[in-house]
Amino acid sequence: MKVIAAQGIKVPMEEKPRDYITDATAVDVPESAYYLRRIADGDLRGTNKDYYGGGVEASAEIAPHVFVNGRYDRLNVQNDQTNVNRGRLGVGVADFYNYGGKPGTGVGYYGQVSYERLGLKDIRNGSADATGTGGSVDLGLRWMVDPAVEINPSVGYAKFGRISDGGTSLGKAKGMRYSLRTLGYLTDNVALSAEYAKTDYDISKANIDFDNELRFGARLTF
Repeated sequence: MKVIAAQGIKVPMEEKPRDYITDATAVDVPESAYYLRRIADGDLRGTNKDYYGGGVEASAEIAPHVFVNGRYDRLNVQNDQTNVNRGRLGVGVADFYNYGGKPGTGVGYYGQVSYERLGLKDIRNGSADATGTGGSVDLGLRWMVDPAVEINPSVGYAKFGRISDGGTSLGKAKGMRYSLRTLGYLTDNVALSAEYAKTDYDISKANIDFDNELRFGARLTF
């Protein structure tokens, strides 16, 4: 993995205490317990990498204005063995108001509390996994600007316990996430979606950020 030192810090290389990682140049290092600990302490940080993956999400109304929602996705880090598994299962409330426009337009809201699991797989050069569980709260709007077009902004906060693999602890994670999704309904039961999302999870002094996620998919309603 590639790392760079935090601003103004010099970090000794593992087994080479007279050689240092500085804030001037990123270097390649193994995913050892030593470097993972220095990342968790905030002395080192990773450099940005692209990622790709897929996921599935399902919702069901269980009572008037009450729903359950589940979501799972897997992200593969480009040019790296590491991948990320994210799962969420929650319950929420929702309502919708027609503000006097044409039928099928209006503004709705929803709020959801969830149990979450965050897994980092194949860290340490593929030799270990690190997982953490926690909870989250999300709030969002459903703005039907047209019967065939929905705009869905949302904001959430998640807090996890310690992210660890039994040998190395990356610390506890918490932070905000933001999303803006647009849905275009082809029929009453089929819609295409495009979404921009950003996640900022702090782990001790370090970060696990999923910046600039672009998601494209389809929704089926039964």
